[in-house]
Amino acid sequence: MSATTVLGVLYAFTVVLYCLCARFSYSRFRNQDRKQQTVLTFLLATVIMICGSMHFALKNQYARLLFVDYSSSPGGPISVSSQSHASTMTVLRMLDAVILLAEILTVGVLLWRVCVVYSGTRFAIPVITIASLLYLGYVVSDTLQLAFVLSNISRLRDFGVVPAIVAALGISAASHIVMTSMIIVRLMLIRRKHIKLMGSNSGAMVGKTDMAAQYLSIATMLIESYALSTAWNISFLIAHILKNGPAHNFFNNTVAQVEVLSYFLVLYRVYSGRAWDRQTQNQLSTMRWNHHTSTQASEDESGMGAVRANINVEPNASVFLVRPTV
Repeated sequence: MSATTVLGVLYAFTVVLYCLCARFSYSRFRNQDRKQQTVLTFLLATVIMICGSMHFALKNQYARLLFVDYSSSPGGPISVSSQSHASTMTVLRMLDAVILLAEILTVGVLLWRVCVVYSGTRFAIPVITIASLLYLGYVVSDTLQLAFVLSNISRLRDFGVVPAIVAALGISAASHIVMTSMIIVRLMLIRRKHIKLMGSNSGAMVGKTDMAAQYLSIATMLIESYALSTAWNISFLIAHILKNGPAHNFFNNTVAQVEVLSYFLVLYRVYSGRAWDRQTQNQLSTMRWNHHTSTQASEDESGMGAVRANINVEPNASVFLVRPTV
């Protein structure tokens, strides 16, 4: 039941973020010219929110069947027989399709963030190509996994279905890890360059400068890169490989909702104007240039002050010589 509680908490945060994003969407729709882009973005968010809501409702229905209807079955509610009987219900068969759609859409947004972060760089083409191939493999593996789950597992077990499911989970975790690492590495390199160019007080300046804290903080890196979703997928894969039943059930019941929440965390930053976009690099470069210019100007002023001080303190003696009288 702990998974159901965590699922409810995650869903509550998702609903709050969706409402905030809906408010931002309405404001953008009224004030900006790119209304079509705003509408499409909000429609995508609505589809993902519907998937998250259906996932929350169906998972609670699944938990009710296990712990109420099948509580007295041999092995208890978490036994394989109980879960198999509960999964055969027609309504609950929709759950796997909902999870697949939600994961494909949210990981697609992660791919989009990789493209945004690396746009305009010399590594853009190879990085985006690798990320796109990983996303394609992720979609294919998850679709095959759904086909295996919805088919007769007992008939397909001889054809290596269980290793195929493990491989699908591995591809899912690998795609999350690689794309998350791409974003984190890019932001960390920019943060390091920013700290180096801002001078000796760079560590404090990154925290105090609004723009630097907005784009280069540790929390920003974790949110922009879907780090929460990646950590959840890795834990799910480890629990599946180790055949840890309680841990597997926990991460299996919550991983889709975590991915939906990660998407809305990124979308909220986009709507609030704090997410990394194609102009962020130019803004940070301008800020570093202004800082360099102001520092050089202050140094020039201090140098001129020293020159004036030298002139006042050590005047030229020849100027004060008195012409001798004849």
